[in-house]
Amino acid sequence: MTPVSDIKVSDIKSVGVVGGSLSGLFQAVALAELGLDVTVWERSAGRPDDRGAGIVLQPGVAWFLNTFCGVDPDRISVPVTHRQYFSRDGSSHLTLMGQRMISWGAIYASLRDRLDSARYHEGQPVAALAPHPGGVDVHVGDAVHPVDLAIIADGSSSRHRELVAPDGAPRYAGYVAYRGVIDETELPEEMSAVFRDRFSFYDGDRTQFLCYFIPGDFGEMAPGSRRMNWVWYVRADAAGLDRITTDRDGTARGLSVPPGLIAPRVHAELLARARTLLPEPLRRLVEHTRAPFVQAILDGRVSRMRKDRMLLAGDAAFVVRPHTAAGAEKAAVDAITLFGALGQLPSLDAALEAWEENRLAEGTALYRHGVGLGQRLGLDGPAPTTAASVEPTP
Repeated sequence: MTPVSDIKVSDIKSVGVVGGSLSGLFQAVALAELGLDVTVWERSAGRPDDRGAGIVLQPGVAWFLNTFCGVDPDRISVPVTHRQYFSRDGSSHLTLMGQRMISWGAIYASLRDRLDSARYHEGQPVAALAPHPGGVDVHVGDAVHPVDLAIIADGSSSRHRELVAPDGAPRYAGYVAYRGVIDETELPEEMSAVFRDRFSFYDGDRTQFLCYFIPGDFGEMAPGSRRMNWVWYVRADAAGLDRITTDRDGTARGLSVPPGLIAPRVHAELLARARTLLPEPLRRLVEHTRAPFVQAILDGRVSRMRKDRMLLAGDAAFVVRPHTAAGAEKAAVDAITLFGALGQLPSLDAALEAWEENRLAEGTALYRHGVGLGQRLGLDGPAPTTAASVEPTP
């Protein structure tokens, strides 16, 4: 990478980032390294809820953490040596494949620690973006903040995407991901041993389950102090989605329900489905999970990522299915390529044009790859009656 002191950025001094989750933080950290005046506005107060989610550590994220944050990714990720594939009867076979697993929270903490806290404004939603020939006015509360470049990085439910890509709203893909996180101390030793050093999978009839260990809540890495992270993809039609995402208080939450709020009936159905459909080791994981949570799987693609001096980044642009293991990676590379383009090309317009061409191509390819993986697993489309109506046993 070109030393920061040798990089010259023309036509731009200030950047406003809408959204302070991973995508916005990747952008803010990278662009601050260019010497730009970067400000982040995050609508939520406090640390965004990661719900303990695990992520496969991909090369772009690892490189970013090491290069921009001075963090050795090996110190905050759990290694696996094999992939483990279960059969319905509980037997399994292994293939050699080394990877590293990290938590969403570990990435977030590394980025926040690197970014000057004065640049990050939480609990301050951006009300509007108003482009003009020299940049963009960012409206936050009663204040107006002029910036040379605005990066819209407020996630799959972006409130500002339509300013750049009116046709880019994500759609429901026809299935949900149930998720759970379990402290390793809560697992019997014989259960923990089944999954240790392994990335485990079960591909059933129009369903998929996967699990692996991630760092503990405070980044603990030693065996016994980590957390087990599991994901189970289950088909659900529109009516099923409405029922699954109506919480224990009867509130319709739309696309996700956080830990502790899944309705008792939905939780009971999940346990019944696990007893009916999953291999015994995976069933036991579901049963050991105190507070599972759920989110709808979405597809989102855009035909453009730039308009005037506004850019779309991360899930505000392409929402790719989690089978690709590329959500955080895509966001990191969005930032890496913008950093490179701004530092290497002679003008802002040339840099943004090159960046958009690169990111549109990769985003489109990832989108198609994710859809293809979902189709091969039989997950697309309405859920069959037999899968949607599994009732708890007495």
